[in-house]
Amino acid sequence: MNLEEVSILLVEDEDSSREMLKHFLEQLDFAEVYTAKDGKEGYECFLNYQPDLILTDLSMPFMDGLAMSEKIKSITSHVPILLITTRFEKEITERAVDIGIEGYLFKPISFDRLEKLLYKYAHRVLLERSLTNKMKLLNEYKRAIDVSSAVTKTDTNGVITYVNDAFCKMLGYTREELVGHKHNLVKHPDTPAGTYKELWETITQKKVWKGRIKNRKKNGKTSYEYSIIVPILNEDNEIVEFIALRQDITDLFYQEEYLKRRIQEEVNKNLLETKFSTIGRMAAGITHEINTPLTYIRGNLEMMIQDIQSIDNEVKQKEYLLEDSKTLLEGVHRIASIVESMREMASQKQEVPQPTNVYSSLITALTLAYNKAKQISEIHIQNEIFKIGMDKEKFKYIANVQKQRIEQVLVIIINNALDSLKKVDDFSKRLLEITIERENEFIVVRIQDNGGGIDEKILPKIFDPFESNKEEGGMGIGLNVAKRIIDDHNGKIIPTNHENGALFEVYLPNEGTPLVCSVE
Repeated sequence: MNLEEVSILLVEDEDSSREMLKHFLEQLDFAEVYTAKDGKEGYECFLNYQPDLILTDLSMPFMDGLAMSEKIKSITSHVPILLITTRFEKEITERAVDIGIEGYLFKPISFDRLEKLLYKYAHRVLLERSLTNKMKLLNEYKRAIDVSSAVTKTDTNGVITYVNDAFCKMLGYTREELVGHKHNLVKHPDTPAGTYKELWETITQKKVWKGRIKNRKKNGKTSYEYSIIVPILNEDNEIVEFIALRQDITDLFYQEEYLKRRIQEEVNKNLLETKFSTIGRMAAGITHEINTPLTYIRGNLEMMIQDIQSIDNEVKQKEYLLEDSKTLLEGVHRIASIVESMREMASQKQEVPQPTNVYSSLITALTLAYNKAKQISEIHIQNEIFKIGMDKEKFKYIANVQKQRIEQVLVIIINNALDSLKKVDDFSKRLLEITIERENEFIVVRIQDNGGGIDEKILPKIFDPFESNKEEGGMGIGLNVAKRIIDDHNGKIIPTNHENGALFEVYLPNEGTPLVCSVE
């Protein structure tokens, strides 16, 4: 054994004995050999140098070995003390035992026995020092874990036996409220029973469990934790307890959910915009193909009407021919109006915000929805029944917008209103009213139906992707796109339930409001 890490205090009043023992101790290579000539000096030396071992004579002036040992043991019981004496008396022995003196040496001293005792207690000193260092290191590890993780211990029945401050802070409980209870106290009711079953089966098989757990705080709020639960085994390889290290990932969980939602929204947006782009290209081609023969038909009808008008009034069929021809011409004009609206909506150019008559855009949107609307309900705009061919410039409500995108929004809302009106059995009782007016810096379009309104559960999240109020189904992303377009215009779209129906209010910045829109 290496004694170079151990120091010793020698207390001996006889000079010759002290020098002899000091020489012997130095030969054993102690790190330090301190000496004192009496108990009083020995006690002061102990206070100054804190030696690891003490070898002391019993009988000394000023303060004997027992009195000195008693004072030292009152400070620390860990320093081994060996007592040298020439006497063996019951009273002295009992007092030495009571003080806690570790061993006796009788004069004349056997150096072999002294060496064995010194090695024995030096070994104990080194073991205790190693244990102390390891305990300090363990406490540092514990402190590091306490700073970074919430920690719990449970017994083999799942009863909590220890929690650190971080765990208490994370869930809002005191240590007294948690210790002695099972984790059911913090279990969230939404967590499937299968999660805890799988967890318990894993750790009782002496395996480490890792995973995400949803718990409930004392205030009822939700906490998400990433947990590592480790079974602790004894020397017989039996489980004695479980230690869990937990990280609060509540903020991370909600950020992750937000990112998932945003990714899904972007995917949906791109899908829908691809769909609109494809429809737009098809519509552009169709309108071109229709316009050419339509122009030819319209021209010929107009010339035919002129020819009919030149017929003698006595011809009986003249009146019928004129009436039928004008009806045909009116139908052609209606087709031309629809085609023109399709052409406007199918425009492929990159739009920039510009002053636009929102009333004109409304007429365009209603024209596109007319074929569907005529089977469902009359539509009133500014207290007039909508008809194909209405004057788009009858009213002027100028807003600074991207024309085609705003018309897309209006078509979405109008079609949703028409779908809702199908739930009203009596055609004559169906109502779809549209108004437009100026309010401060906004142009406000209000579209109201009496189709029963929006489900109150859906209303707060009606603009979320895949949320739909339609009984016959649908992707549920049209209103999400509409909301995004209006947001791009620094406007707002407000859905409410009003008089047994839905009311959508679209606010658009008027002509005097500066606007920069993203073009997607």
